[in-house]
Amino acid sequence: MSEPEEPGQHLTTLQGWVRFVDRPPEAPPLLSTEEYAALPVAKRTAYDEDRLDYHTRLLVVRTSTVQHTVATGRRLVLVNRHAISARRGLIVSGPAGTGKTIAIAQLGLAHELLDRSRHPGDLGRIPVVYITVPPAATPRMIAVEFARFLGLPVTARFNITDIIEAVVGVCTDARTGLVLVDELHNISLTSRNGAEVADTLKYFSDRIPATFVQRQRRAALGRRPR
Repeated sequence: MSEPEEPGQHLTTLQGWVRFVDRPPEAPPLLSTEEYAALPVAKRTAYDEDRLDYHTRLLVVRTSTVQHTVATGRRLVLVNRHAISARRGLIVSGPAGTGKTIAIAQLGLAHELLDRSRHPGDLGRIPVVYITVPPAATPRMIAVEFARFLGLPVTARFNITDIIEAVVGVCTDARTGLVLVDELHNISLTSRNGAEVADTLKYFSDRIPATFVQRQRRAALGRRPR
């Protein structure tokens, strides 16, 4: 039977990301026409759901968007590896439904697997961080998204500086090399609050020695207020 949804399995938590990397889908047994017809209605429904669940988790087709994102992202990681400052980033942009989220996830998967192959048995590494920009985000909300992925405790008494310093420290110690930022279009640079959120992301990119890859819908960001 298909597995129930578990807390923390989403890509925006470290547990969920590791699950995504570690657990490729396993094919359920394929019944013959006669065996399928002989199943009771309840078991037939469960069998159909298992098959559907499997097909929704199949390996991603390497479309041009996926191929270009993975190839460009991996080159940037190499270019940025020894950069002290002014690391280059990547924005994956395009119309809705063109596979941009899938593309950055596949880039993260490729980077994580390569890092594991180069550092076998090093469980202290966190090669990839994946966050989503919340609607109407504030700078503190962005910092909390980083902390949530890493599993860092955040309470109301923690100010944004405390959270940023904790995140930067963990990412630096864990050798994070790639940061994936999804839903970048939730930031509106036409508002002062949106500009402050963008500045917070820029500050993270300056402090964390990693390549930042950001996904947005085309033409979502406006002009920055002066």
